[in-house]
Amino acid sequence: MSATPKDSEMKDGENRTLIKIVERPTFILKTREGENRAVSPSQRNGHKCRCIFRSINKTTRIKLEKYILANRTVSTCPEMTTCIKFMDENMQLCENPIDYLYDQQDFLVVGCLGAQGVGKSTIISMLTSHYSSDIFQVQDLSYYESGANCTTGIDFFVTKNRIIYLDTQPILSGSPIDYSNSFDQKKSTIDFANADPNLELQSLQFAAFLFSVCHVVIFVQDWFVDPNLVRFLQTAEMLKPSSTTIMDQDYVEYYPHVVFLHNKAEVQDFMPNNINRMKAFYNKVFTSSRLQTHSGIDMTQSSTEGGLNLFLIPSSIKEEDMTFCETEKSLIDKLRIKIHGVPRNPMTPSVLTERSWYHYVSKVMEAIKKSHLSSEYGRLMP
Repeated sequence: MSATPKDSEMKDGENRTLIKIVERPTFILKTREGENRAVSPSQRNGHKCRCIFRSINKTTRIKLEKYILANRTVSTCPEMTTCIKFMDENMQLCENPIDYLYDQQDFLVVGCLGAQGVGKSTIISMLTSHYSSDIFQVQDLSYYESGANCTTGIDFFVTKNRIIYLDTQPILSGSPIDYSNSFDQKKSTIDFANADPNLELQSLQFAAFLFSVCHVVIFVQDWFVDPNLVRFLQTAEMLKPSSTTIMDQDYVEYYPHVVFLHNKAEVQDFMPNNINRMKAFYNKVFTSSRLQTHSGIDMTQSSTEGGLNLFLIPSSIKEEDMTFCETEKSLIDKLRIKIHGVPRNPMTPSVLTERSWYHYVSKVMEAIKKSHLSSEYGRLMP
């Protein structure tokens, strides 16, 4: 390595401006004699790759960068084999789920709502059965005998295909309040002076929460139809906070796809007249609702846009009686495919990744807890 200062070659009478241009010395780097270092493939082809990358149009380059980033981060997260707690019965968000979430945008959130014993956990376990059996704990005889809930708060599971499933505790069930009233010393007795309004308000808050953070909400019933549950859905829609109360950004009013799922259906429920009667009822009741109830998530083979989101899952039906209905497995497979293909509308003005969705969830929960409308509704309950 040698330095050749070119300043010394300048004559005394030359312009000073030229001296400023060449005043920095030029360094000549030379390899040692006899040294023959191997050049890595990345160094040999680096210039060529950069030229190709620059020649791609801007849109394709952005997509390629996102793909590379997503594949680089996906390999670092552990794979789930069973559900974990996402939120407890006191609506406190748990920290563990964020360890299973990626910093990428291609994900779908599916929530499940329903009363006690209708088969919520069974349905959501069947939707995830090709990953593992009984991912969500199913209620057995001991729970029926004690009247306790199998699910408390919200359970969480995310698949390899980045589908996030949320299984909530039963709505309008007194088990969490009975448990808290007996064992949780942190709760004041005033909170449970009138248990029924508190019970309904808590269930409404869970439902309003799912309406804010899920792309699809499956509403499970085991008979047609309970007017109280219909009124419950309408009230939860009213209490759902708008995005303006959650994020200090442009206004976005978001509503999820809602699927009416009738579990334990009998043969006569699948007859065309009865199905048409169900459709007419839901169309009339939710005619002014902003919930997305007509997304084509139905039992037809083709996805008809504008069709009512209605699914019937049969109970134990004999093979010779399956004239009007399919098997349970084929219907669950069809439901899974149609849910995965549903349009994923943006929840916020800014695009959410899985991790930023988790932080958005915490803001939604705080907005629901501090909602003046919820507190006024609870105060005016009979």
